[in-house]
Amino acid sequence: MTTPGDERQAQVVRPRLPIGIGIGASAGGPRALLALLAELAIPPAVYVFLVQHIHHKFTGLLERRLRDAAPLPVRMAVDAAVAEPGCLYVAPGGRHLIVEREWPATFRTRLKDDAVQHGVRPSIDALFDSLARAFGARAIGVVLTGMGRDGLAGARVIKDHGGTVLAEAESSCLIYGMPRVLAEAEVADRLVPLPEMARAIQGAVAAAAVLPARAAARQR
Repeated sequence: MTTPGDERQAQVVRPRLPIGIGIGASAGGPRALLALLAELAIPPAVYVFLVQHIHHKFTGLLERRLRDAAPLPVRMAVDAAVAEPGCLYVAPGGRHLIVEREWPATFRTRLKDDAVQHGVRPSIDALFDSLARAFGARAIGVVLTGMGRDGLAGARVIKDHGGTVLAEAESSCLIYGMPRVLAEAEVADRLVPLPEMARAIQGAVAAAAVLPARAAARQR
């Protein structure tokens, strides 16, 4: 008999090529993130980046709370730092978080003071756009609860590069705004209730891990 834990472990594969996960959240995000990250198992060669719309004074507190809840290391993103796989990098308040790739497989976090997007900085769109360009078809965008339209344009770029987009289902959202916009635009591959999101992400990682070599060419 297979237990839920066994099923989760079965979906944790070892990718041959780097995979990038970008998570975006707004109102209700800290609660959702604590629940998600407590269940999320990340294999080697997977990079994780997070944008949470939050006042810059509270970003440090969020990082500490996530660090206590998550099984993977949680770090505040630093400009020009080499990112390590298996870690979660949090965008600091008031700065866009960008991922840059140095061929063949070095990734750096960049912090930008560019104009606000959709009234926010950091922006999910900015992260997703760079994630798609850095990881190509092996980019996975996740949009959780929150109001507004941030994440839609970036999700479209991920899809244009052959990547995967997951959005939180209305049934578990505190604010069904950003995920609803993705659903109505038919950009999200799946709408997933929060209790099932960790498994959905692991499934997307497993699918990206076995993409044929030609998919990697789109990352160049």
